[in-house]
Amino acid sequence: MPRYEVTVQGRGIALPVGTAVAIGFLRLVQLRARDPVEAEIRATEQVRSDWASSAYAVGNLGAAPYLTISRIGLLRWWHRLLGAPHGFMFFGEDGVQMPSPGQAGESSRAH
Repeated sequence: MPRYEVTVQGRGIALPVGTAVAIGFLRLVQLRARDPVEAEIRATEQVRSDWASSAYAVGNLGAAPYLTISRIGLLRWWHRLLGAPHGFMFFGEDGVQMPSPGQAGESSRAH
């Protein structure tokens, strides 16, 4: 079964990060699926579940994230050795990546 890397984007949140507010995030998911459509569905379900059980969801002052697929690709064998990055990568209104709240001196932590 092929292995895919799917970039899931979440928008519509309002998560305080220091003195700023994150309005969205990216999350990379690596998984096995029969085809790209199944990979997109499973990646979206995984991110939705991970978000809902995270401390970030508790601190979110906005809506539940609206999830879309930003990119999908087949993983080559050498990428599999490197592993997938973990966690959420937050960005602000200007599109610039922000530190995760746990890295910005906040007391809440999430995976």
